[in-house]
Amino acid sequence: MIIKPMIRDNIALNSHPKGCEQNILNQLNEIKNKRNINEKPLNVLIIGGSSGYGLASRLVLTFKGNAFTYNVSYESAPSKRLSGTAGYFNNYYFENLCKKNNHECFDLNADCFADKTKEQVINYFKDNNKKIDLIVYSVASGVRIDPKTKEKYTSSLKPIDKKYTGIIVDIMKNTMKEKTLEVATQEEIDSTIKVMGGEDFLLWIETLDNAKVLNDGVNAVAYTYIGAPCTYPIYKDGTIGQAKRDLERKNDDINKILNKYQGQSYICSAKSVITKASTYIPTVPLYMSALFKVMKKHHIHETLTEHIYRLFNDMIYGDRILLDENNIIRLDYFEMNDIIQKEVNELLEKTTHDNFVELLEYDEFKNEFLQINGFNFDSIDYEEDIDMSIY
Repeated sequence: MIIKPMIRDNIALNSHPKGCEQNILNQLNEIKNKRNINEKPLNVLIIGGSSGYGLASRLVLTFKGNAFTYNVSYESAPSKRLSGTAGYFNNYYFENLCKKNNHECFDLNADCFADKTKEQVINYFKDNNKKIDLIVYSVASGVRIDPKTKEKYTSSLKPIDKKYTGIIVDIMKNTMKEKTLEVATQEEIDSTIKVMGGEDFLLWIETLDNAKVLNDGVNAVAYTYIGAPCTYPIYKDGTIGQAKRDLERKNDDINKILNKYQGQSYICSAKSVITKASTYIPTVPLYMSALFKVMKKHHIHETLTEHIYRLFNDMIYGDRILLDENNIIRLDYFEMNDIIQKEVNELLEKTTHDNFVELLEYDEFKNEFLQINGFNFDSIDYEEDIDMSIY
């Protein structure tokens, strides 16, 4: 199969396996010279470790934290007609990388919301006489089937108080246009909370606790994004924001459980990072393109993997944790600096249809979006006919 990028409405419909491998190697290279986080072996359960924050957590904890990682993610394998998801190849090459470096890992390709999946995870830890030292919850799903009622819920990306108009960038044509999102219904708000809120995270912790597979001192971390004021209407104050507030409330209940083990559960507000969804959220591509330029100017820009390394090295397993008034880890404090935000807003005010590519770090944004799907690497021959049967 010859694989070229298929991007429709700013959504990547395919991925390149060798490019995904190169992306993982590049991420690992970003932290190779950093100090080890700890020497004590860790058993880590990562729920959603095939891409984004979850994959970065897995790389950091394995190669700098002396960790065994068990990853639960739901990814599509290649077929005769389809290439397979980037997350599928990320898992494949991560496992290969672990074998080469004598690290132990395990992948379960399954629906993280299902009771059966939780049972499989528990059985593995019991059968292998392991207890869990850390749970990382990094799930980004648009759909959830309630394990009790079997009802299907779908998340929505919508404003709540009033409709929102923002700028969307066509990533393949390098053009800008306005996009208006209508106000969410109460049903859409409730469904989004059901999918992306804290209910499943709490269910995981309750189930692991009842099964007695949590170790003394166990920690947990779930990722959230607060973002800048210019993104509040569509994110923090929208349907996704409502789900994240639910996650924060459920985290109080999780801490009541982990307190029995002298452990702690954290919600971490991470910086703006490029994900598979970043390109179709109005305002976000331009905001991030401006942010990258300003943060590089001030020498505080971090890659995703460097960012997550700082979380575990400085905060979870260090003594430099930074919590806000809501007890949320503010890993994003470089981004939220008043000077940074002022300069970002000044750049955005100067941005037009004609100058955004040159004025901002838009090429960097586009390049990273393509690379997380395995494309746009100079070292990869995209004319090569790939034997997909090996995957």
